[in-house]
Amino acid sequence: MPENYEESGYLHLEDFFTENELQDLEKILIPFHNVWLKNNENGFQSGLINSHSITSSEYIEENERLHIFRFISQEKIADIVAGLFPNKALFLNTQLFFDPFNKEQNNYWHRDIQYTGMSLEQQQENICRQNVIHFRIPLKPELGIELVPASHRIWDSEEELETRLSLNGRKPSDKLTTGKMRPLNRRDLLVFSANMIHRGLYGNDRFTFDIIFCDDIPDFKKFIDVRDQPTKKELEFLNKNLFLM
Repeated sequence: MPENYEESGYLHLEDFFTENELQDLEKILIPFHNVWLKNNENGFQSGLINSHSITSSEYIEENERLHIFRFISQEKIADIVAGLFPNKALFLNTQLFFDPFNKEQNNYWHRDIQYTGMSLEQQQENICRQNVIHFRIPLKPELGIELVPASHRIWDSEEELETRLSLNGRKPSDKLTTGKMRPLNRRDLLVFSANMIHRGLYGNDRFTFDIIFCDDIPDFKKFIDVRDQPTKKELEFLNKNLFLM
């Protein structure tokens, strides 16, 4: 399994979760999302397609927060993390992805690393040596995500770079000849590198929970908010290896 990821930059594991696991998660995430939408109405209507930092949110209770941490660090997820990261990994954050308010809003090709402030040269170097990995959990069938396989280690072609950066008349929403669509079903798990060229596919009223892990290195620790991490008391009930201590 790690070999497949290293080659393509992603793993699609069907029927990875049970209905009970997802239903317990939904009891927390759906109320959270409803309150978030109410309190972020302007942002949602202006184009937001995700929320984040669920484990530090005032919209969930302490027992719900601990449940999410237990879900994140459960053995079958921790085993995959251990197999994909060359060294120790850390939990970085959570995100919820949903459809935009404006149904005509375009999606966009990107690498997450392009939002870090690095130059293109630094980005090109760091995708080969740094790791940020999304564990995407769809809570309903969705169109999924479109990926450029192997781009987590290979730099953009001319077409890809022009599209991603809006150069020479191309737009980030334009079709790429190298893109591969991965539709997702409830109970699936999609593991993919944040370094790779990708875009979410809107539609079907998507509702997707992402857990993000990163290398345990100073470059990433500066992006970790300790409020998103378990407390010392909570760590007593968890697999401690995946969290900042």
